[in-house]
Amino acid sequence: MANKKAASKKPRAIMIVLNAVTNDSRVLKGAWYLADHGWEVMILGISPNQDIDHLSVGRAHVVRVLRKKLFARGDRYINVIRKAWLATLAEVIPTPREVTLKPMEEARRGMVQAVIDFQPDLIHAQDFSAIPVAVEAQEKIRAQTGKSIPMIYDAHEFLPGQANIKRPIRRSLVSMERKDISKFNQIVTVSEMIADMLQENHGLAKRPVVVTNDPVLGAARIHKSNLRKDIALAKKVPLMVYSGGVAPQRGIMVAVKSLPFLPDHHLAIMAPGSNAHLKELEAMAVKLGVADRLHVLGFVDNAEVTSYLKSADIGLIMNTHHVNHELSTPTKFSEYSHALVPMVVSDVKFLSQEVNRLGIGEVFISEDVPTFVEAVKKVSANPRKYKKNFTKSFLNERSWEAQAANYVDLYEELTGLQPKKLRSSVFKIGEATKKARNESISAFYKRVIK
Repeated sequence: MANKKAASKKPRAIMIVLNAVTNDSRVLKGAWYLADHGWEVMILGISPNQDIDHLSVGRAHVVRVLRKKLFARGDRYINVIRKAWLATLAEVIPTPREVTLKPMEEARRGMVQAVIDFQPDLIHAQDFSAIPVAVEAQEKIRAQTGKSIPMIYDAHEFLPGQANIKRPIRRSLVSMERKDISKFNQIVTVSEMIADMLQENHGLAKRPVVVTNDPVLGAARIHKSNLRKDIALAKKVPLMVYSGGVAPQRGIMVAVKSLPFLPDHHLAIMAPGSNAHLKELEAMAVKLGVADRLHVLGFVDNAEVTSYLKSADIGLIMNTHHVNHELSTPTKFSEYSHALVPMVVSDVKFLSQEVNRLGIGEVFISEDVPTFVEAVKKVSANPRKYKKNFTKSFLNERSWEAQAANYVDLYEELTGLQPKKLRSSVFKIGEATKKARNESISAFYKRVIK
C-alpha cells in the first residue's frame, strides 16, 4: 500500500468508457464524486457525431473523441462482410481480433493518445471495452517517461455471462480480459456475486472491490414535474413504471401482455430513446387494445430520477434468465427504493432474494404473465406493507455517497496522493464546447480545463 501524502496540486485521473457518456450514470456519478474529493477527473468517451467536444459534470470533465477507422475506404462493405463472417464461419474458426472487435479496435486507435496527453496519475477503465485503451496507454507512458501509472478495471458485468453478445465476439472479449486483467492494480465490480466469480474465474490474488450503482443522495434534485403529471394520470389510478434500457431480455413484453388482465392499471416506460423492441411493445399494446394505457417517456436527469418516480405505485424489473441478470441488482432497484416505490421483479437469483429479504415487493416467474398479474395485484392491494420496509439504514447503505467512498480509498491507496476534499458541486451535465478543427487534444485540454 502506498503511503499517502497531501497533493500539492490536483492529481489527475482519467476514466475511459466506449460510449457517449451522457447516459452512463455510473461513470458520470463516479467522476462527479471524485472531482469533489479533489481529483482532476476526465471522462474520455466516444463522440456520437463527427465533433470532438467537452462537457462537464460538476467539477469533472468529459471529452468525447472520434474512432479511427481501421480501413480508409469501403467501410460499409467491410461491415457487411464482417457481420456475415461473425454469423457463420467465425462460430467455428478462430478470427483475428481486428475482425471480431472492430469497433473496439477503432476506439483504441482514437483514444490512446488522448489518454497520454492528459498526463494522468491514475487510469480507470470503465467496463471491459476500455481494457485495450488503458493497457496500451499505460505501456506507452511507461516507455516515454519510465512511470508506471496505476490502473483500475471496473467490471460492470460478468463478461462470460453476456448472452446478448455473439459467441465469436464474446470469445474474443473473454480471451482479452483473461490476458490483460492481471495488468491492473485493482479490480472493481458492481455486486458481491460478480466479485466472487471474477476472483475465481481469473485466479485473482485480491477480491474485487464492490461499488454498487446507487442514486446520489446529497446531490439529488426535485424534478419540476413528475411521472404521473406528465402522462396526465389521476392520483388514484394504479401506475406501474419500467425505467431503463429496452430490449427483449429485459422482459418488458410481459407487462404489456398483462394489461388486459389488469384493467385499472397503466404502464409507463421510461427509455433512453426508441428502438425496434420498443416499437414491438407499442404494436402489441395496439393489438391488445390497451394502447391508451401504455405511456412512453424519455429519461430525466440522473439527480432527478428519484423525485420523478415517486408518483408511481409499482416499479418493474422483469429481466429474463441470463447469467448477468442472476448476479446483481440493476440501477433501477436502488432508484425505485429511494423513490419509496414497491417493486414487482422476476425470479432472477440475486434480485429476487434481495426483494424477498427486504420485504419491498413481490416476485413473479420470469416471462410468465399469470404470476406477474398475481404479483401486481398483491402489491396494489397493500402498498404500505412494502413501503414501510424502505428503512433509512438500507437507503443510506444503497446510496452513491456510501458506495463511491470505496473509489476515493482506492485512488488514494494506488497513487499515494490525498487531495483536499471540496464542497459538493451540482450533479448536472453542462453544455458542450467543440474542439477547433486544427486544435490539438493537448491544447483543447488546456482551454477547457480551468
